Amino acid sequence: MAAAQGGMTEMKLGELASTSGKRNDVKEFGKMMVKDHMAINDDLKTLATQKGVTLPQSLDAEHQGIVDKMAALTGSGFDDAYINGMIQAHQEDAKAFRAESAATHDTGIKYFLDTSIPVVESHLQQATALKK
Repeated sequence: MAAAQGGMTEMKLGELASTSGKRNDVKEFGKMMVKDHMAINDDLKTLATQKGVTLPQSLDAEHQGIVDKMAALTGSGFDDAYINGMIQAHQEDAKAFRAESAATHDTGIKYFLDTSIPVVESHLQQATALKK
């Protein structure tokens, strides 16, 4: 469920960045986040269906709070907070995905994680480059 909440949050924040970002590179990164996380979430939904797990359809209060806080920001304040948030989120996601991949014995879950890790790590590299 954490992966679903994180992915939905990153998609919503990507939507915000694509419209509220001041810098063009932040806007483009936001668009990419929506596209890439939509694909990852589709894979997660397929896996959840195969495993008989129901994923949340909306953000929990914690994640909605993050989106609401970001929605209140504008200009370079938004850009800076968005970039920092994406770096932190993707560092945490990459670490969690690698740890779970190493620990799981479920081939479906391992496949999902192992195909998602390069995308998450690429996002981390790109977000880090935006900070410079």
